[in-house]
Amino acid sequence: MKLWTLLLAVLAVSPGVALAQAANQDGERAFQRCYSCHSVKKGEKGLSGPNLDQLSKRPIAGDRTFAYSKAFKTFAAANPRWTPELLDRLLTDPEALVPGNQMGFFGLRKAEERAAIIAYLIGEK
Repeated sequence: MKLWTLLLAVLAVSPGVALAQAANQDGERAFQRCYSCHSVKKGEKGLSGPNLDQLSKRPIAGDRTFAYSKAFKTFAAANPRWTPELLDRLLTDPEALVPGNQMGFFGLRKAEERAAIIAYLIGEK
């Protein structure tokens, strides 16, 4: 009887784990276009954009190894932390959210792609 209970518990949890893994894979796949400028690996630097590791757990413009533009520093002074809503606005139209930023990225139209990237950035990688 205990074995049966354990088996049912594993089956009940497995779909949630599988969905979380699939969502993470979708986010990683959507983030591929961002890898040319950004890393999500702890401590990696030398790219044209800041490292995005631990993005939701640090202040905006909080990568101390990166020289942020004046526009991003001004934005960070008014917005201390990234929220999913701010990230969605940035990924939709970076210039509208942070006028004068130096990103060579013009935004994503598909809400599903933006949501996948946001979940990937703020979730466990």
